[in-house]
Amino acid sequence: MSTDSLNHLSITELAPLIQSREVSPVEVVDAALAQAERLQPVLNSFITLLADDARRDAKEREKAIKVGEYRGPLDGIPIGIKDNLATKGIRTTVGSKVLRDYVPQDDAAAVTACKQAGAIIIGKENLHEFAAGGTSENPHYGAVHNPWDVERIPGGSSGGGAANVAARVTHASLGTDLAGSVRIPASYCGLVGLKPTFGRVSQRGIQVTSHNGDHIGPMTRSVADCAVMLQILAGNDPADPSTVPIDVPDYTSRFGEPIANIRIGVPTNYYFDLVDAEVDAAVRKAIASLGEMGAHVSDVEFSTLKYMELVRAGTGADSFIAHEQMLKDHREDYSPELASRMLASQFSLGRDYAKALKVQRLIEDEFAQVLQDVDIIATPTMAFSPRRIGEETTMISGKEHPLRVSGAGDLYLGHNTHVSNATGLPTITVPCGLTSEGLPVGLQLIGRPFEEALLLQAAAQYEKISGWDNASPELAN
Repeated sequence: MSTDSLNHLSITELAPLIQSREVSPVEVVDAALAQAERLQPVLNSFITLLADDARRDAKEREKAIKVGEYRGPLDGIPIGIKDNLATKGIRTTVGSKVLRDYVPQDDAAAVTACKQAGAIIIGKENLHEFAAGGTSENPHYGAVHNPWDVERIPGGSSGGGAANVAARVTHASLGTDLAGSVRIPASYCGLVGLKPTFGRVSQRGIQVTSHNGDHIGPMTRSVADCAVMLQILAGNDPADPSTVPIDVPDYTSRFGEPIANIRIGVPTNYYFDLVDAEVDAAVRKAIASLGEMGAHVSDVEFSTLKYMELVRAGTGADSFIAHEQMLKDHREDYSPELASRMLASQFSLGRDYAKALKVQRLIEDEFAQVLQDVDIIATPTMAFSPRRIGEETTMISGKEHPLRVSGAGDLYLGHNTHVSNATGLPTITVPCGLTSEGLPVGLQLIGRPFEEALLLQAAAQYEKISGWDNASPELAN
């Protein structure tokens, strides 16, 4: 089988070939590394490429599989790890100059889970500085480029991982999501991206983060691959009190079931505000397709979301605490933009933080109420197409809009995604088409706590009729 063919197979297509020994993990990893070496000068998607380690690990898995020690569908599969997840003995920079030489002594829990499943890590992936933005324009390691249009951002903060999966370098990537940092790049790069329920996947090993709302989630080329990754990542971690000790279901068990009895709510406010006309049309067409498949589609409204920006006060204060000591010791190593944001956050008043928590609770309560009447909420993942690298504005339906407001970061990029971090609800993005410029559009589905299986069922059924069919950018071929 050709190198190019191996790169383009999904995890669920490749796994049986590895298990039956028709294909060796060594062949698969060599193909991935060849693609990585070809595209790294174009995409700048890695901070640290682990070619020697990956080839060694692939040989070990090849020997084990030959004697019947096959570990499951991730065994021998090349994946990438966002460079804010701890990797034992391998530098973990968090996309910063501050931690450019930091080498953790232990793996993150999610990394351990992937290794135990036999995955081959081929590199640590580029990201927004300290994972604190939605563009992956890193001032220290260079901007990540979107493989669908290399002049544009891939989204962030998990931009390197999304670029790699879309460009057929890796078959999946582990990202982190504090305000949409898995779903934003997944949507912009034409991938499936999942933020599990808060407490479903251990956060242990995320470096320099707020633990109030951060999640680890996969970015993959298909819904089935996403289910494979979640199956490996999900579960209680006794060393992480944020995880919940409940059973982990079979996430693929409902894939073949129809969605005729699923109730889908479409928000009449907030999520469709300031949406580009092409994005609006693609998402509404996708929702209509779900209705044609038998789902019951109805309107829903969220009165509390007009206060969503107040939640950012709490997020900013949490972030400052994570950075406080490093800002004292290494302020000169921060980019001016991030330093100014973090330093400003220290002046959040206690009453403002309390209000942020109160608003967050009100939003959680309203979502819980709405999700008694519907099973899934459907929205656009992103309100507009990815802007060009370096631009501070974007065009939405022919009008120019600023993306940054008073140094508040990538304010509008996380508009539709940040809510699910405040609520902790499971949320998936799935590709639902291309704009006239050939840029991917994502459909976002939000569900009840720990009902990822239902989200995956609906996403898988939509994927069958979407016409997407594992589409890839021209750059990947």
